[in-house]
Amino acid sequence: MTDKLIDKPVPGVKTDARPHPAGKEGAMLSLQEVADRGWKARMSPRLRAWVTQQLDKCGVSRGTRVQKMQCAVDAFRKKVAYINDPLMGEFMATPDQILCLDEDGICILGFDCDEATITVIAMALCIGIPAMVIGCSFRPPLDTPTHVFGAFQDESGDWVKVDATTQHPVGSVPPHAREFWFEPGKQSKESGRGDFVGMSAEVGVSGAPIAIDWMFPGLR
Repeated sequence: MTDKLIDKPVPGVKTDARPHPAGKEGAMLSLQEVADRGWKARMSPRLRAWVTQQLDKCGVSRGTRVQKMQCAVDAFRKKVAYINDPLMGEFMATPDQILCLDEDGICILGFDCDEATITVIAMALCIGIPAMVIGCSFRPPLDTPTHVFGAFQDESGDWVKVDATTQHPVGSVPPHAREFWFEPGKQSKESGRGDFVGMSAEVGVSGAPIAIDWMFPGLR
């Protein structure tokens, strides 16, 4: 299916291309996709590095969750602009691709509400803050969400909503009629099976392996 929808695949990028239904069915599928992709992206070393660097610049590395998320969302808004999806298409890139964090990968300096939410919840999750995906409808038919934003849990256990496609501060989103909540990583949480990513240096400072690498491979 990928060959039929994409003329030339992007080297080094896994692309999932398939038909996407319209209406309520397509909207619900998209919300689940946002939740799944945000959950997966939480383990990105590049995203975690970028978020922690922003927190350091803002001076909130030891701040509250609201302070941390406001800092990360402000940096995201400053770096990337809102761009509509392709006509009659649903397009979702990773936070690494949206923020251009992979020098050897594709750089897409643009996002819509799906990608903004994927990035926002991944930014929260990657620094240990629980997050949710919230689809919403503004007008009838109210059972069909037409927009999506995120939420994260503060230290008191309250859910703080955030819409990175707007200039609203963290904790404020545009008025809407109905919400649809999706929990990232729900199946993983229920099964009790998490994920592991271990970082290590491949070479020494000079470009060649150093003694400790030979003695304890993967230690660093």
